[in-house]
Amino acid sequence: MKRTVLTMLAFFVILMGASAQGKAKLVQTSASGTKSNGKFKLRGADQDVRMMDSVTLDSVYRYWNNFVTEHPKDEKAWHKLCDAAEQKVYNAYWRGTRDWNVARQLRKELNVMPRMQQAIPGTYTYYYSVYVCSETRAREYADSAIAVLNNNVPAEDFDRLATYVRGKNDTLQLTKLLTHYYESGQYPASALQYHYNELQGMEKGGVYLGDTQDDVIGKLMVQLVLGKHKDKILFSQANVKERVKWMFECIDIPFSDEIFSRFKSQPQDEQLIAIMRYIFEHSKRPVYLSARNLSSMFRKGIPDDLKACLYNEGLTMRYSAKPYNNLAVKRRNVEQRYLMDNLIMQFHPEVNNVTAPSARNVRSLALNYLVLLNDLLPYYKKHNAVEYARLNRIFSDIMDKDAGAWAIPNSDKYYSVEYIKDGTPHYEFVERVSYKPDPNDDKETTKRKRKEFFEKNKRVLIIGDPIEE
Repeated sequence: MKRTVLTMLAFFVILMGASAQGKAKLVQTSASGTKSNGKFKLRGADQDVRMMDSVTLDSVYRYWNNFVTEHPKDEKAWHKLCDAAEQKVYNAYWRGTRDWNVARQLRKELNVMPRMQQAIPGTYTYYYSVYVCSETRAREYADSAIAVLNNNVPAEDFDRLATYVRGKNDTLQLTKLLTHYYESGQYPASALQYHYNELQGMEKGGVYLGDTQDDVIGKLMVQLVLGKHKDKILFSQANVKERVKWMFECIDIPFSDEIFSRFKSQPQDEQLIAIMRYIFEHSKRPVYLSARNLSSMFRKGIPDDLKACLYNEGLTMRYSAKPYNNLAVKRRNVEQRYLMDNLIMQFHPEVNNVTAPSARNVRSLALNYLVLLNDLLPYYKKHNAVEYARLNRIFSDIMDKDAGAWAIPNSDKYYSVEYIKDGTPHYEFVERVSYKPDPNDDKETTKRKRKEFFEKNKRVLIIGDPIEE
């Protein structure tokens, strides 16, 4: 019986955004700003404060601090100032003394919240900022922010608030929040379709276990806003008692203090695996994992007994103690269930938001199809010329849009999309092995050996269609 177990498992870490294209370079920030379309604007002021060095962050903070002084009713400016101030507080602790008293004192000196309360009390920005800046994450302020929510809320706010509401299991409030998120147009269409496709491949009543809430929010949007796949049960990993109890109850697995104490008796880094193992073994529903985040879910490696029971069905992995032909299921998903036409041609500009978790790795989602489905090509080439041509066309368009190289942490393998000019121009998706030079070799010898090694160890996984001139 044919099966594909953990197809290219080592590659999955790539799909979490480890692209060699890397992070966008920060624009050098000037405290004096620049003129843009007749308006005064600080260069780099709209970038993610978490990626800024201390000098840039200080400049951005001063800019927005001056701006709210001149424009005290500008909610967007106050939001930017709060983001910069909290990053300064965060840096004071994590990159500084590791003394919370020092961080608290800095927050007090910056005095952002009291000034915001005077300027824009009762607004969404005020409520949200107090929630974010509060050490206790005061729930009442999050609820107040959601009560006055609108579609112009930044995407990162939607993500943070969705995680909060999901944690307290308030379906009505979550539906309201995700509806605003969807209608805002800030949730990437390709990301939403990817989540839809993951659900499409699951059996009725299946359980989906994600690595983080980012794996779940898009699927909840599919369920609560679009009204599709409402029978699926969605959770992210958790080892907190209340959340584990809630998860077990939804999946119809018995829960008790004794069962939970068994999980907590495990070493800290093995508790999540113990909980997942228990769900695998006791759930009467089919259980699925995110194939793209599998390596992050099992950071110390997948135990051999679980590895033997995890089957790749396309975009998801399914646990099954009983062997089955998962390639047949994978072909069914690709031929009948997954929507992939947008990978060939998109008729709407994609959201470009590097700060919101849900939108951060949009480009890598297309690569998931390429990595997780390319093993079907040999079968289609032999048995189904129509499907082979269709899938190869999709792969060719993905490679055309996402040329680059990807390295895998803790592995000697790396992958790249390469443009081949010889003969008919086309793209190839290639697996290579890193070369480890001999320290005793001179420069020329090292160069020659590296070239020979690369040619010998190159493995072409996909040959794209000819490129139209």
